[in-house]
Amino acid sequence: MKKLILLLFLSNLGKSFAQNFTFQYNNSFKIVQNGQSLPNTFAGGLNAPQFSTCNLDNDGVEDLVIFDRTSSKLSTFLAKKDNTGKYYWQYAPEYETAFPAIQHWILLVDYDSDGKKDIFTYTPAGIKVYRNVSTDKIAWELITDPLYSTGYSGKINLYTASTDIPAIVDIDNDGDYDIVAFDSSGNFLLFHKNFSQENYKDNNHLEFKRIGDCWGNFFKEHFDDARFNQDCGANVPVGGSTNNGANGQKVEHSGNALLVLDLDGDGLKDALYGHISANRVAALSNNGSSNQTIFTKADYFFPNPKPIDFSIFPAIFYEDVDFDGIKDIIAAPNGYDNALQTVDYQNAAWFYKNNGQNNNLNLTFQQANFLQNTMVDVGENASPVLADIDGDGDKDLLVGNAGNRGDNGYRANITLYENKGNNTFELKTTDFLDLSKSQQLFEIKPFVTDMNGDGTDDFGFTANTFNGMTIQYIPNKAARNQAFSLKLSEIVSLPKINNLSNGDSPLFFDLDNDGKKDLLIGKGSGRIEFHKNTGSSTSPIYTLTKEELGGLTSDYLSGNVSLTVADLNGDGKAELITGNRDGTFKVFKNIIGQSQDLFKEDSSGVLDEFTGKYAHLKLGGMLSITVGDLDGDVIPDFIVGTNAGGLKFLKGTTKFTVTGNEESKTAVIYPNPTNHFVYIKNNYLAEYQLIDFTGKTLSRKNSTSLNEDVFFDLSNYSNGTYFIRIIAEGKGMVTEKVLLSK
Repeated sequence: MKKLILLLFLSNLGKSFAQNFTFQYNNSFKIVQNGQSLPNTFAGGLNAPQFSTCNLDNDGVEDLVIFDRTSSKLSTFLAKKDNTGKYYWQYAPEYETAFPAIQHWILLVDYDSDGKKDIFTYTPAGIKVYRNVSTDKIAWELITDPLYSTGYSGKINLYTASTDIPAIVDIDNDGDYDIVAFDSSGNFLLFHKNFSQENYKDNNHLEFKRIGDCWGNFFKEHFDDARFNQDCGANVPVGGSTNNGANGQKVEHSGNALLVLDLDGDGLKDALYGHISANRVAALSNNGSSNQTIFTKADYFFPNPKPIDFSIFPAIFYEDVDFDGIKDIIAAPNGYDNALQTVDYQNAAWFYKNNGQNNNLNLTFQQANFLQNTMVDVGENASPVLADIDGDGDKDLLVGNAGNRGDNGYRANITLYENKGNNTFELKTTDFLDLSKSQQLFEIKPFVTDMNGDGTDDFGFTANTFNGMTIQYIPNKAARNQAFSLKLSEIVSLPKINNLSNGDSPLFFDLDNDGKKDLLIGKGSGRIEFHKNTGSSTSPIYTLTKEELGGLTSDYLSGNVSLTVADLNGDGKAELITGNRDGTFKVFKNIIGQSQDLFKEDSSGVLDEFTGKYAHLKLGGMLSITVGDLDGDVIPDFIVGTNAGGLKFLKGTTKFTVTGNEESKTAVIYPNPTNHFVYIKNNYLAEYQLIDFTGKTLSRKNSTSLNEDVFFDLSNYSNGTYFIRIIAEGKGMVTEKVLLSK
């Protein structure tokens, strides 16, 4: 079947095709690390995950919902059984679009006791609630936006800062869910009691009143400075006077993540909180009564003997993640970005198994990379490139990243996954060419292209350094279709490009079709700059020609445009594909044929399995895309890198529809002129001869497969004019001139 598809594809070269570019999620490819296949290879990575459980597929078993604050990306995992009956988590992206748009935080709680968990999430300066109205498929109904609570000024929005995570729990054990959240200063807790039971004798209502001025009779300003025995006007709705500390001055809200639960089995609700300035979690012990919460001491090293320890702002979650029916603790960073490159995003989900009971915890640390060890996660800002590094005829995978902390400090690296065939990649090295050992680089974005005009793809990268941005490449001394021959000692730095900034993405591509590769730069602002090569292939000079190529102006919402080009529909013309900060991608068809003043986006999309329609699905954040036919059906596929350090695999499903005439039979000979190799691409079997100016045949080769790149090495010959003669049965003889200039 694959041969038939290939022949159909070759027979259609040079024709025009339908303009829709379509893709769908696919889990057929696996990556093997340390001898183990990653079951969630393309789940996309985790940076600042928030964990909740919810039954997604109506099988009666709670599934997992993870929201990542750094990318505002929600991911869904199903609880599945293996052949032995043991449960495991399986990434299931088809449920993600069933959820409403989420910002900052999400908690799933069954507030109305109907057996289906509902959504509590952020709305400006407050909380909004979606009720779970699922029947055969999961569905949500917006109940209130914002959620109100009666306070000193009457009924107002129940305030929650965007940085915070509140606690939604039955504080007073009356059967309905209450809310505890830090006040606008971030210094003390406010208890909003739900009066659904008192007023309606059910749990269907969300009717809150604020109780007292500071829940638990404690006050803090930062993390480890809690002061107890404060006058909070306990048990009095909106009564008493607010105590803001010894100096009475209100400080600006900074950030707190809260979890309220019974830690020690005494029936009283204790509290855990993380603070934006701290690397640990504090545990507050409740020594009050069922009618009044009173915190009297704090443990700033929770839990012992291995306290939670992130470089900044940990959050804590309480869910059963190991399928034993007992809720566990999962801790994770809660920041929007990697503050000063101090967070280890490869170990961003600390799992503490609860060997006790749901309301009497006995915690044992299990791992620092819960679920991350089941997926590709290179840390932050994964930047993938497909290239046949080992010369075995299939595409290997290089993945750059922003950096990780190691023995040499914070440094970026490139991971190499070797394509082993049978839909499998295997981890070869986490430090390709030992780059992280030899150079202190950040935000590495690798690329593979012919940089020096010798007809062979070279390896290069863009990276940030202490001296600004740099573009470097290593000449590949091997012929095409051979294993790359790279020496780090031969690395070449391109002249400095003005205004090249961290977050920019370069693309070397002959946009003006003059035979020389130009430089396109996707900017952090969302623009694309066109730097025309006004030099030569061997000595390029990049001259800024357009600051807003294609009329694409600054757009800081989608921004951070990454660029790649590929022929997505087999018409021989390159499409421009942009990955964007907002987690979507765009396709611009036949980019050379488009007006440089106004690019027209073509229709494209990913299959939304929940609706059965194609849409601009959010894949993550800060997308970086590489293209290649990975499954042998000739249709190009996408591997997409995300800011969470992971990858997504999108299988190409674009339909090829013939609308043109018979294809051209002219062979493509490139590069011409050349300084090393010359390649001939043809769509029929032939004999190829390299002939000098006197008519002497210097070398002969035969193609063995359709559309094969046949090459000659001219490096040992003198500068001058040579000829390529192509002889094929039934097609006559073609001779083309080639200029060698070293």
